[in-house]
Amino acid sequence: MKTFVRWMVTAIFSITLAFAAPQQGRGALPAAEHAFAGVAVRNAGRVVLPDNISHYTYDVRVGSGQFDVIRLHRVVKELIPGHTPQTLNGVFLLPGSPNYFEEIFMAPLISQAVPSDHSIAVFLAKNDVDVWGMDYGWALVPPETTDLNFMKDWGLEKDVQHAEIALSIVRFLRAWSGQDYGPLHLLGFCWGGMVGYSLASQETQQPDVLRNLKGLIALDIGMKLEKEADRASSCDALATDQATLDSGVYSDDSGLFLKQLSGLALSAPKDPSDNIPGMTNYQAALFFGTSTELLTGQFWHFVGGYLDENGVPSDLRYSNARVWLDVLQNAPPHYPVRQDVDGDLLWCGQTNAPFTEHLDQIAIPILHVGAAGGIGKAGFYTTTFTKSKDVKTVLVQLQPDDKRQEDFGHADTVLADDAETLVWKPILDWIVAHR
Repeated sequence: MKTFVRWMVTAIFSITLAFAAPQQGRGALPAAEHAFAGVAVRNAGRVVLPDNISHYTYDVRVGSGQFDVIRLHRVVKELIPGHTPQTLNGVFLLPGSPNYFEEIFMAPLISQAVPSDHSIAVFLAKNDVDVWGMDYGWALVPPETTDLNFMKDWGLEKDVQHAEIALSIVRFLRAWSGQDYGPLHLLGFCWGGMVGYSLASQETQQPDVLRNLKGLIALDIGMKLEKEADRASSCDALATDQATLDSGVYSDDSGLFLKQLSGLALSAPKDPSDNIPGMTNYQAALFFGTSTELLTGQFWHFVGGYLDENGVPSDLRYSNARVWLDVLQNAPPHYPVRQDVDGDLLWCGQTNAPFTEHLDQIAIPILHVGAAGGIGKAGFYTTTFTKSKDVKTVLVQLQPDDKRQEDFGHADTVLADDAETLVWKPILDWIVAHR
């Protein structure tokens, strides 16, 4: 976003908060809509969770298009409703694709198969971190929408722009609720990590006063891949995805497929699968997560499983299988095909601009947490292109190298039974060390 627009967004939002002051406690915004310069906040909500944790949501209009709306989330400890005590630090969480914030960072809200506090957002909030996050505009598009032409130009650049607006707003909301106005750490899972790296790259071209990030946490993701073998599946997919985009198909409806896949696993688990012949519906839904390499040719999988000699799973090793099915059931129905193309271009190594052209100027602290069965060490390569003097890498590996296909997976980082110990605690420790 251009510097002038950034200034307008932040200035206008401060005025919004000032006018809201007489009507609200310091923990919330007014429910009525406030619109200035194309930015409007509406549908503010608050839900109380166990252990004095509050979950706020704000729908924010960020443009003139019908679907130029993002949803902000705040998960924070509140001993007195509406009054946020001074917190240790602020972190902004970006989900992957196709994911919602709640689906991937607050699984207990979409699944009864895990304890109510088994969520990275709640874990951080219970430890005095002010947790924020965002649902992308495309994630909020209703499933019944048929005219998806607006997604033609929605890719990485659009999501970066929306994230930058969101961060500017969050900084004012933090200040309004008694926190400091300073920049935040950004944690990006999967696609969210690509958005985070791109945003950090873009901010190197802005004055310090306009930069919203003070640290970057890449959760099992990178922008560049060193090994040709790791790039192969993205290079193979690039031509297909670009042809789809060129043909006038702008929406990838994978979320609808995932909903159907998991729905069959839940309603008729033992019936033969029409999606993957030779398996039951239950096996097929698990196979999509445990043996993604065999389905797509990519070098990583979502969740580690117990596999037979053909890669067919009997169960998941680290995450609750029902939670995995519930995550699939709750995926957003649509996301932009251009997003597929942008990701392919980056991982195939065919482009630097505009997403990574200033990667070598990123100097903020970086934490990269990788899953050995996920992107893993391959994601660490991106950190070597930055000029950050403060880079820490953590690899969660629970199997020997020759059993990588069953090791801790990409989505296990947020879903696994032991994720709190293996992944979330190292993240918390890093945040504490970078106050």
